[in-house]
Amino acid sequence: MNYLLAFTSLAVAVTVYIAASVCTRKVSFRAIPGPPSPSWIFGNMLQLWTSSPYGKYEFAWLKQYGNVYRLKGCFGQNWLMVSDSRAVQHVLNNVDTFRNSPLLERAIYALDGPKSVLYVQELFENVARKISSKLEASSESVVDVCQFIGPGTLAAIAEVVLGRSVEELDEELIHLLSTVIAEETRPSPSSVIANALSTLFPRLNLSVLPAFGLLRKARKLATRLGTQVIEEKAAALDGGMDPGNDLYAYLLRQNTTLTKEDIACQTCILLVAGQDTTANTLTFGLLELARKPELQEKIRKEIHSMSTSSYDNKPLLNALIKESLRMYPAEALVERVAVRDTVIPLTESITTMAGEHVDHILVRNGELVIIGVASYQRDKFRWGENPDKFDPLRWVDGRVKQGDAIGPYANLLSFLGGPRTCLGWRFAVMEMQTIFSELLGNFSFALAEDKPDNLFAQLAVTLQPCDLNGQKVVPLRVTRLL
Repeated sequence: MNYLLAFTSLAVAVTVYIAASVCTRKVSFRAIPGPPSPSWIFGNMLQLWTSSPYGKYEFAWLKQYGNVYRLKGCFGQNWLMVSDSRAVQHVLNNVDTFRNSPLLERAIYALDGPKSVLYVQELFENVARKISSKLEASSESVVDVCQFIGPGTLAAIAEVVLGRSVEELDEELIHLLSTVIAEETRPSPSSVIANALSTLFPRLNLSVLPAFGLLRKARKLATRLGTQVIEEKAAALDGGMDPGNDLYAYLLRQNTTLTKEDIACQTCILLVAGQDTTANTLTFGLLELARKPELQEKIRKEIHSMSTSSYDNKPLLNALIKESLRMYPAEALVERVAVRDTVIPLTESITTMAGEHVDHILVRNGELVIIGVASYQRDKFRWGENPDKFDPLRWVDGRVKQGDAIGPYANLLSFLGGPRTCLGWRFAVMEMQTIFSELLGNFSFALAEDKPDNLFAQLAVTLQPCDLNGQKVVPLRVTRLL
């Protein structure tokens, strides 16, 4: 996002006086310990958002300061970082008090449009078989599994929502959804400055920037596609024909208060939310199993021995999914801005820099909170020993602490929680169950002998697997089982 570099100096000059005055007022959580700031302009934000691998600083801060600490934002702003379970519940459940950051709101509007509500199994199995067939047809022994999983999850969401095959989608739309948006919205120094300016000046219109143009273009193409699909299905219904079994056909049959325009406007967010997030989780899971061949074989044996059982009755398979979601949450950091004064309760008290013990934190109107999703999911108290280690067996041997439920699935925050819980979380879990079963049942996955294992998680729009050059790629040796 180098488009901001040209005006960054001017923006900083204009905001120095105003930002300084904002930062001199009393901040309710200024007394909370946190890491030192290496820069007044960027604070700790580059360390948090752009470090490689992801979490290089965040997870060290978690161990040093605990699950509640203060961060410095751009221009001396104070942010509160929370992964305390009670604090996270409070922030997620009080949607009228904690809103999305202004820049995120504009990005959502650009992508989803003003009418967005953000909100089987045979289909998933068909998609999984198509991925399997493409892997089998590959002439290479080492393949980039990202190139197979991503299109597969896009095909699944396109058929479930629209009743269309991926081949029927606009090529430009596919390119935008699969590549351009993720690359152009990757965190960078410029995007950190843009976010800071949007919080300092909520009315500042940053939607004129190029990245927002890409989001609006994707929305336009997707809405045009959705409109065409809706019109065709509505005509089929009027003619007494079957419009299909997809989501849009279902909504038309229900004769809801949603208009055709309302439904069509959901197309972009449904395609975006249903593709990359699930694809990345699947890819991370395969990468980790390639690193652990004995565990991979245990899961494969379960799949073969319980082939007629429900996916939900396969403990190792579901442990793989839970651990992949725990270690690699799609949305690792969630920003919120308080729109009124409130008090955040804590599970356990913390000690301020003045030595005072507090079990709640006063947050004033306009102050900034980050929910550390990835940090919450590496809490030793909740997830057992070695929380930084990928170990699906923790889910079957009793090491995971049972307690207050925050997220809708396995007490994870990967699908968030509260009123803004991901509406498609059941869809995502079923899709992962089906695709993992198909691929692990028919192929073995191993690290490529001639390539170093230097892949790591990098924050883009979502947490993605990348190589040292920042390219999204996972080369694995794929062998067809007899």
